[in-house]
Formats: sequence, structure tokens, C-alpha cells
Amino acid sequence: MSKEIIQVLGLSSKISGCGWHRVLLPLAYLPDSFNHVCNIVTEEILKERNFDIMLYNRFSPYDEDWNTAKESGMKIVMDLDDDWDLPFNHPIYHFYEKHRERVLNNISQADMVTCTNQRLADKISKLHKNVVILPNCIPLGEHQYTEHREPSDKLRIFWAGGSTHQADIKIISNPIKRLNVYSNIEMVLGGYTDTDELSKYVWDQIAHLFTHGGRLPNRKLNGVLPNEYMAHYEHADIMLIPLEQSNWHACKSNLKILEAASKRIPCIVSNVEPYSIDKEAPVLFVNNQRDWIKHITFLINNPTERERLGNELYEWAKTKYNYKEIGKARREAFGSLLD
Repeated sequence: MSKEIIQVLGLSSKISGCGWHRVLLPLAYLPDSFNHVCNIVTEEILKERNFDIMLYNRFSPYDEDWNTAKESGMKIVMDLDDDWDLPFNHPIYHFYEKHRERVLNNISQADMVTCTNQRLADKISKLHKNVVILPNCIPLGEHQYTEHREPSDKLRIFWAGGSTHQADIKIISNPIKRLNVYSNIEMVLGGYTDTDELSKYVWDQIAHLFTHGGRLPNRKLNGVLPNEYMAHYEHADIMLIPLEQSNWHACKSNLKILEAASKRIPCIVSNVEPYSIDKEAPVLFVNNQRDWIKHITFLINNPTERERLGNELYEWAKTKYNYKEIGKARREAFGSLLD
């Protein structure tokens, strides 16, 4: 019989987006549990209570010596929300290669591995028998995930992401050039970072592609901590979600759609995995370059359709990716480790 209350030690830093969505938020909404999240594990923390489970995403402080963690009696749950084999054209491919063996070793040391979708689970299952799919989800209506959006006289076309998504932005660079016929639009870019020369160089390239070389009215929103990032979505009326088709991308999650859903923002989305897994999702799927400008033009000219699609997306996400139901599934999975 599973314990009535389990105690989970979560490992994450406050600047990690993966940690926010795969450790902090899940533990915040994990029923029948007491949880503590930190980025450095001290003896005092371990002595404070007898933790049943340790949850972390990809890397942990114990990667060099798992015996120390296992001697504490905790079950180890490793979460993976991404493939560990990066495509050759990924900006950090060469840097990440040295971490690949670290990920593989962590998989072998875990008592359970959790992930976001079936394709990634199939790959993990070749290395570990205890794999559980726990999709990303958003606590709709709570914390930063309320429906609030800032009013604007402009129709705001929005994209948000990280500096590694330059290839995705290139997908929409040509369709964006054709938006210069509209005087009432604003291109809003979320996540812009210029804290160092390399970041500024990459982000300026992304901004150049997203704004037709600055010819379109635009606004850049600087990157913020994961517990504040949804403020960017408050400056959006249409969200663009371009994604390259590849096995690596297919192992990702549909998080951008869920984030847009929390603000009732209609989405135009590349019809590739992981987004195409949800064939019934009320978004405008893109199959070719012509579809981008067709869908963007349609939503610019049809405010009632923008509202309808945004509302339908909210209700769909609330039902299919309900954070309470996924929280229960996570609690059952964790409880099974302690039976």
C-alpha cells in the first residue's frame, strides 16, 4: 500500500526553464506530498526529514557519485524533456557531446525516468525499463498563467523562445516580409538577451529575421526568470510557432501551445511533431510556406476568429492537459516506487 504522504526532494536552479516545468511546477501541484526544492543539497536538508524520492531534470549534483544519493535511501527519479542526441546543426552540438555520456549514465542510475511524450519514451525504454510519460501542463488561471493580456492599439504578432531557435525563425522569415502591407501590426519578440556579445549577436540575427530587417514595427522583450516569463505572452494577439521537422524536435513537448492557451492566444503552428501529435488541437497548422502567410492574413483580418480559436485552445488544453489529472498520475507513479 502506497504511503499516504510522500516527501520529495526536487533539484533545480531558479534560472532553469526545464527545472521550472519539470521539477518546480510538478511538485507545487503534486497531491499528498511534502516537497522541498533546492539547487544545492546540504547535509542539513537531508537531515531535516527522510525524503522518499529525489526528482531532477537531466543533470544533478550527484552525477559523479550516485552512491552518496542512494545511501540516503531516496528513490531517484530522473526527468528528461529532450533527446540527448542533438542534431549536428544545433548551436551547442559540439559542446553537448561531452555531456551525452553523463545523461546516459544518469538514466542507468535512476529508479524511474519520466518524460513528456511517447517518442522520447520509446528511446529511453531501450535503456531503462521503468519509463513513465508525464506530459507538460499549465496550471491555467493560477500564478502567471492567468488570462490577462495588456491592451494595445496594434495587432501583435508574437514569438518567444531561446537563442537556439534561429533555424526555426528562418522558416517564417520570408512570409514575414509580406506583412509590410499592414500598418497596424507589431512584431513582438520574447526572450531577447544582450547580456554578452555572443547572445546579442545571435538575438540580433533572430530579431532581423522576425522583423524583416527592422522594417516592420516591433518590440523586443528581454529574457526574464521562468517564474516571470508569461508576462511576455501578455503582449500577444497571434502566436507563431515554427519548428523544424526532425527526430530530435519530435522528442520535445507542445509547451508553447499550452502557454498560449493559458492566455487564449490563437496559434499558427508547424505541422510537425510534437505539435502534430495533437491533430485535434484547435490551432492553424502549417504544411508549407504559403500556409504561413495565408493563416497570418486570415487572423489579422478576422478578429472574431482570433477570439474563437483562442477560447477553443484554452478549453482544449484545460481538458487534455489538465494539471490536476497529470499531477495525480505523477503521484501514482511516485507512489509505485515506494510500494
